[in-house]
Amino acid sequence: MDNAYYFAFAAILAVISILLVFKKNVDKLKENPEEYGNIQTKFFIGVAIAETIPLILIVFGLMNASPASSMEDLYIPGAIVIFSMIFAAFFIFLQRSVGVPEESKQKVTHFSMLVLMLINAIPIVSLVGLFMMMP
Repeated sequence: MDNAYYFAFAAILAVISILLVFKKNVDKLKENPEEYGNIQTKFFIGVAIAETIPLILIVFGLMNASPASSMEDLYIPGAIVIFSMIFAAFFIFLQRSVGVPEESKQKVTHFSMLVLMLINAIPIVSLVGLFMMMP
């Protein structure tokens, strides 16, 4: 496995696992917006658990990072990371706008913006790792 793909795999794994935690918690928030603090706490715990393996992959990729032989070797992993970021944003905005009762709209929007910032952390670090591998 090429070292650049460790970063791509970390980004995909982080985005998918955090989206699963987000989906579970945003559905609870849509049903019961009064429990915002409790739902947010459970979400942060879920994110911490979901990011352990991607963080290990990032560290492993950075430990073994060496300059790529050509820029073409970084195109596919870079595209995968960017696609994961776009997919995450699309999914979050879709969940924010579909089936939200009026009384919980503000809390769901706030929660979605918080998740959008958190979910892009690992892909951004992956992009930095890919930039470090440029020849």
